[in-house]
Amino acid sequence: MKNAFSMLRPLVLASASPRRRDFLESAGVLFTCMPATCPEPRPLPGEEPRLYAMRSAEAKARFVLDALSARRDGPAVLAADTIVILRGEGAASILGKPRDEEEALAMLTRLSGRTHEVATACCLAVDGRTVCFDDVTKVTFAPWPRPVLEAYVAGGDPMDKAGAYGIQGEGAFLVRGIEGSWSTVAGLPLDLVLEKLIQNDVLALKKR
Repeated sequence: MKNAFSMLRPLVLASASPRRRDFLESAGVLFTCMPATCPEPRPLPGEEPRLYAMRSAEAKARFVLDALSARRDGPAVLAADTIVILRGEGAASILGKPRDEEEALAMLTRLSGRTHEVATACCLAVDGRTVCFDDVTKVTFAPWPRPVLEAYVAGGDPMDKAGAYGIQGEGAFLVRGIEGSWSTVAGLPLDLVLEKLIQNDVLALKKR
């Protein structure tokens, strides 16, 4: 399939995620990678999880934009942050990447047999301003017993993923169903990202 888009300016992806790279490449978007190495902000007391995710994405975008300040070609920077949100236990819980196997197993045990939300927030920094947006998908886990979850954790797949699982890889078997965008769960709401890139003169449809 021929590429449907042309670049109006350079795009820098502020992420090392292979999944986000794959999504952009699959759409024919040209970009370079410069992962944000700044510390991720911590959630504030009582902060709505989706707002926290957008604040985190914006911090990453601004960090990389500052690092590119010497460039004269006006690059745009795209950053993203994905979190798992578990509601229904009083205050909403934010599940990020597990620190170790014990925490990964604890996360998966909480999610087993329940429905949770996956929010991916994005920030596009262009021409000195930031455009933040997000998307949320509901994910329902099958009620897998502890030995199954232990075996999944032992394989190492959960360790670099929010909520300790990846729907696009070995963790797909955990999921019984989703309501919303699959790409949001995997780390990038691709349709919204392309829409924002076009609206902010980073990307254009090729003329036929």
